[in-house]
Amino acid sequence: MKFLQSKLVLSTILASMSFVATATHAAQDPSKSTNVRGTLISNCKESASKGNKLTSAEADKFCTCQVDAEGKITKAQEWQIISTVNQKKSPSTLPFIQQQNAAIQNCFGPQLTSKLKTLTEEAMKQQAAQPQTQPAAQ
Repeated sequence: MKFLQSKLVLSTILASMSFVATATHAAQDPSKSTNVRGTLISNCKESASKGNKLTSAEADKFCTCQVDAEGKITKAQEWQIISTVNQKKSPSTLPFIQQQNAAIQNCFGPQLTSKLKTLTEEAMKQQAAQPQTQPAAQ
């Protein structure tokens, strides 16, 4: 059961990473690039390298795999993801996300997958340890 839970956590994390990776790109606007894929990878590497948790090679592999996987999601699948999130459910329950996560993990390889899982678990522990702050009322 613990293995299943860790696979579900990793699956959820990998599913959400695609949205976090693209949402945090600030370096260049990929839509204005003559090499959109290259710009997305470059922006992702810049974001992934900020915490100094991944080596340059790991960030490159992570971003290349992530951007390529993201590029395979159809508009209809994107709508399914948004609908699932709006229902307060995890996108990792969607069959195409499970297949995508398996492909991403295969692309990452066992070492990077293991490292990302460890980093994610550490981040989740840190977040759980931080006191919850309420936004100030206006």
